[in-house]
Amino acid sequence: MNSRDLHFWVTNLIRGLLALAVGSGAIVIPDLAATLLFLPFAVIISALCLSVYAILDSALVFISSFMLPSKTEAFTLRVQGILGVSFGVALLSLVYDKVHLHWFLYMIAAQAFFTAIVECIIARHAHTRGASIWNYAASIAALAFAIGYSCVAVTAETEREPREIAWLIFGYLLSFGLAQCITAARELFSKQSTAEASV
Repeated sequence: MNSRDLHFWVTNLIRGLLALAVGSGAIVIPDLAATLLFLPFAVIISALCLSVYAILDSALVFISSFMLPSKTEAFTLRVQGILGVSFGVALLSLVYDKVHLHWFLYMIAAQAFFTAIVECIIARHAHTRGASIWNYAASIAALAFAIGYSCVAVTAETEREPREIAWLIFGYLLSFGLAQCITAARELFSKQSTAEASV
């Protein structure tokens, strides 16, 4: 495994761990959002955590774009990184009483859509059939998330309770973080095994 591959997958592993850390808010935030007294605090805490998450995750995406040999993959990741940082900064600069939890559903849909594109591109350049199938499956799953969250986001403000929205947001981050960690660990392990076998 060359150092660029190693750094790319370690960066993705860090992205997964970051998503898991923020997604662990699912333990607390939905319960806060369920009560009228704590709802404003739940929105403020969620907005702050998710905005910072968007900035950090997007910065990692942007950095990882320099570790890929394909110009198409690199360009896609750079666009995703720039849009994500812009979204996070815009939300941090807003007054918190103007931020709505359902806005983050759009962020999730966009992240899932870009993930679907990148996984599809990576699948086309995979060195083994097994890796290619895994990446195509991840791409289809990410696209399904993107479509699902887009549909939910359109109706969320009028048809969803804040507690439901919080569960959707933090539940996604937990599943996304777990998927990122598993994919990165699998790639790191398989490349390490290949390197040891060739020695």
